[in-house]
Amino acid sequence: MAAYTVLYPYARPKFAIASLSLGTNAHHDLPTKIRVASNLGYDGIEIFIPDFEGFVNQVREGKHTELFTEPIPTSSSTELDLACAAAVYNLCNSFGLEIPLYQPLRNFENFRSQGHIDTSLAEAERWLRIMPAMKCDLLLVCSNYIPPPSPIGEKYTMDMYIDAQVDAFRQLGALAEKYGVRIGYEPLSWGTVIDNWMQVWEIVERVDLENVGVLLDSFNTLGNQYADPGQASTICKGQTLAAMLFNLEELAISIPVEKIFFYQVADAVRPAEICYDDDDTPRRMKWSRACRVFPCEPQTPWYLGFLPVTQMTSLLHRMGYRGWWSLEVFNTSLQESDNGCPERHGSRGINGLNILWDVVQTDMQSRSLDIELETFFDRKRATSSPTLSTPPLSTGSDASDSFTPSSDNEFELDLPEALHRIGGCGRPTLAIDIEGLKTKDT
Repeated sequence: MAAYTVLYPYARPKFAIASLSLGTNAHHDLPTKIRVASNLGYDGIEIFIPDFEGFVNQVREGKHTELFTEPIPTSSSTELDLACAAAVYNLCNSFGLEIPLYQPLRNFENFRSQGHIDTSLAEAERWLRIMPAMKCDLLLVCSNYIPPPSPIGEKYTMDMYIDAQVDAFRQLGALAEKYGVRIGYEPLSWGTVIDNWMQVWEIVERVDLENVGVLLDSFNTLGNQYADPGQASTICKGQTLAAMLFNLEELAISIPVEKIFFYQVADAVRPAEICYDDDDTPRRMKWSRACRVFPCEPQTPWYLGFLPVTQMTSLLHRMGYRGWWSLEVFNTSLQESDNGCPERHGSRGINGLNILWDVVQTDMQSRSLDIELETFFDRKRATSSPTLSTPPLSTGSDASDSFTPSSDNEFELDLPEALHRIGGCGRPTLAIDIEGLKTKDT
């Protein structure tokens, strides 16, 4: 019996973690987080702007001098920022880590004049200027919570608001291009005006610049359109999982995969009690800050979180996204001050990513096998010789139940191309028994 083992050549995505998700900078400095991320096997680390600012302040106080090979500039804050950015890159590089994202640029929104845009561009340029020293080419810009009253009204309509965003992002994209930087626009689930991927994609599409794209976050997408901590069920009124998955399919149809610049991953647990909006803190912000967890964290009989993160991630992979998977988790546990906090959270995160990757691979394999094997046998039956028997898929190993292709048959060993494409990178391979037409794990 001839058996052919098909290896699955899908490369594992690069895994990253946001520095903020390894502990608060009040207790855990950036160099420590970089070392922990490397030791745990991450490929990259997002640099959280408050973590970087904390590092700069520590350097100003005379700390971390061992990370600098040149005298540390003290007369210019810009030169100090640049020197610290280079030191962060060198430390990451020495540990084999990339810096795929710098984040977040906040308050780039609610523009009423060119002067307002100019002020925001000047703030953005501080970070754009240092990003080449970090060898980081992607800046996250998030939507924002704007305290009441709402900026949208009769005198300033939603259309006017969106038009202003398009204008501002065109200018930001042009400025970023000078530094070789891309802009990823992310909707926060508690954004007052911009809070979903549909709005962000409308803006990005209209901006129409190569270096301006969409940044997707599983928590912010699902935490806005599927979940609502203001409901006892923590599910939006009238929402269903089927409807949410349909929305994600619409995302896959609407956004070209090359315009998805980055994917952040987080799940969440249900809050202990219903969350309510306050003037300064909307309910989803409260929930986000306290209840995010890493994806696929085990809890019998299923995962700790309840958002359909595996389905969203699998869909992005099926649509062709092959960029970073990066963890961005906020939780009250990040306030823990002991030295083990970064490693505890980093370990939970890398374990969750590995499980998530296994789930996505299994989904890809089963879908590809179901679809392409069905197509293969449909073609086989349609073109086979009338004298050639084509039995159904075998469920046993008895050779008498097997179809043996003849030497002059054009389908001899003509495995569906998907069987050569899908799969594993160190995961279990799939053995295809051509003669028995069966599959089994090895």
